[in-house]
Amino acid sequence: MVKKFILPILILLLLGSCYYSVYSNAYPHLKKIRVEPFENLTAEFALADKALNELSLAVRNDGRLSLVTQEPDCSLEGKITSFEEKIYSYDSANQVQDYQIKMVINVVFTDLVKNEVIYENSALSSSEIYKVSDNSTARFNTKEEALSEIFANIFKTVIQNSLEAW
Repeated sequence: MVKKFILPILILLLLGSCYYSVYSNAYPHLKKIRVEPFENLTAEFALADKALNELSLAVRNDGRLSLVTQEPDCSLEGKITSFEEKIYSYDSANQVQDYQIKMVINVVFTDLVKNEVIYENSALSSSEIYKVSDNSTARFNTKEEALSEIFANIFKTVIQNSLEAW
């Protein structure tokens, strides 16, 4: 009786360990990246530090490039040129329900091996909404969560427009 279950379990384990990646790399010689500290041209405090931390985390989570500080193959650098936080919606009692954050970044992704710019966008924009009321249906509960998502979207845009060959 036990032998009947061993073979199917082994097959399931074998199939469960198969892995397929849909990522492609248009620049296979790029293995290591340095994320440079961003310049903050806005009045929002500590936004440059948040950008560096969140983009470094996104590189680590993505896994295609190793995050290094010395001898990188490529670099990601930029300037935060605009930051706007405004009321997005009110509830029926005319109380603020959601805020919208919009950020514009000048970003440059450079191949340091061939000394060429792979991707550059002087007005890369991303925005997210976060809630300040319990009645809100916004996806993010705090400003920090919304900022993290903005930087994740920026990283995704840079990688899709540089490394991925579609």
